[in-house]
Amino acid sequence: MLRKILSLLVMLGLVLPSLAACASGATQAPAAQKAAEAVKAAAPTVAAAAQQAAPTVAAAAKAAAPAGQKTKIVFYQRGYAAGGTDAGTITTDKAVQEFMKKYPQYEVEIVGIPWTAEGDTKLETALAAGGDGINIFRVTDVNLPRYVKQGILSSVDDVLTDADKADFVPSAFDVATINGKRWAWPLWVTAISILANPDIFKEQGVALPTGNWTWDDFVAAAKKLTYTKPDGKKVYGVNAAAKPPLFEYSPLVYIDGGRIMTPDAKKFVADSPEFLSALQKLQDLNTVHKVVPPTYGTDDQAALLSQFKDQKNLAMWIATPGTIRSLQNDKVPFEVLPIPTGKLGKPVTTGGIGMYAVVETKDAEKEKAAHELGRWLTGAEVAAAVPGYQLAPSFRKSNTALKGDPAYSKVQDMVQYGVYEPPTTVPNEIRNIGLLSAFQSVMLGQKSPADAMKAIQPEFQAELDKMNK
Repeated sequence: MLRKILSLLVMLGLVLPSLAACASGATQAPAAQKAAEAVKAAAPTVAAAAQQAAPTVAAAAKAAAPAGQKTKIVFYQRGYAAGGTDAGTITTDKAVQEFMKKYPQYEVEIVGIPWTAEGDTKLETALAAGGDGINIFRVTDVNLPRYVKQGILSSVDDVLTDADKADFVPSAFDVATINGKRWAWPLWVTAISILANPDIFKEQGVALPTGNWTWDDFVAAAKKLTYTKPDGKKVYGVNAAAKPPLFEYSPLVYIDGGRIMTPDAKKFVADSPEFLSALQKLQDLNTVHKVVPPTYGTDDQAALLSQFKDQKNLAMWIATPGTIRSLQNDKVPFEVLPIPTGKLGKPVTTGGIGMYAVVETKDAEKEKAAHELGRWLTGAEVAAAVPGYQLAPSFRKSNTALKGDPAYSKVQDMVQYGVYEPPTTVPNEIRNIGLLSAFQSVMLGQKSPADAMKAIQPEFQAELDKMNK
């Protein structure tokens, strides 16, 4: 009944699509907010209908497919185009073929949707319609809480084996956990590391670290790597994309042990001493140590690529692993270094996370098959069977697909130290634009860390309170 009502809202144009999340996995479109508000507005009707249907639902057992008949599941895949020749489509086709070869009792239909508002509309419509028109799909941490609240998803907890639990790194489900339950299969993470120009290190007599290094080591190196060449060209020690909504300095805000939110997403804690001290470190790179370019805190990824690859005036670039392939293809020399350790005393990384969610259905076999596909798509077998499938480091210890590449192997090793914020419905205007603009004001020396976080805390906390009602 709930889904029938949601379907009606879609037909009426009241449930609007959310824009696709960006690579950081941290954006949320105003359209998604409007969709959530439309659903909330219908809450009394939905609640009454749900209450009326409760005895029927409670009494109905999940059906099983007839013996000998294949169980069909519908897989909504972002960026997929049937018959397409792009790498994403080819690897998706191959991954599904290999799955059906291993599980001949299952049949998978792939429905491709773009990473656009049009794709969001198709996804939202399919989810609202209910039935078995969609069984598994790519989900963002931004939309996950809404889907859980609407009762759309099947919890991963019900199907996780002991082998799964041992295989995933401890933080893998941080961004998929709501109210103590896991709701999605973690695919991979764009774990951020440091890319170093070995020629600049050599020219300045700075040894590349061979293991973990401290913040003091990092700053000392950055100072030596900031200099003027004989021809007058200025070289800078470090930089990263930080133009909202990008913030690839993000691992550094966690190195002293602070967080933006508590793990249960109930409290804003970026005003804690641990978080403020990390923000102070970011400001000091600019105002005290002076190891960053004049565009610090305002550059996008294109600007960073130009500084590192073309101008060759940047010694260390804090970046996502997608950059690695680009540099390799262009034969640009680089070395992968870990993020320096702070008061936390251990390495840290973070990044955007890809996930698959399974839709709850009365058909037990379909739900089981969808979870089996989720397990497969996030596992080691598919990465080994499908060349080019593994685009970013995996959360599974058994997945060694990137180990053959020295650069990616180092990034893969960092995944075990990942720190991730819990999923929330905090609007993009606050969670990304507002919060990241506050970070930016600190980096530029415009505000102290305490003042910047004090300014954003009330509206951020108000959204958390609203979500947790």
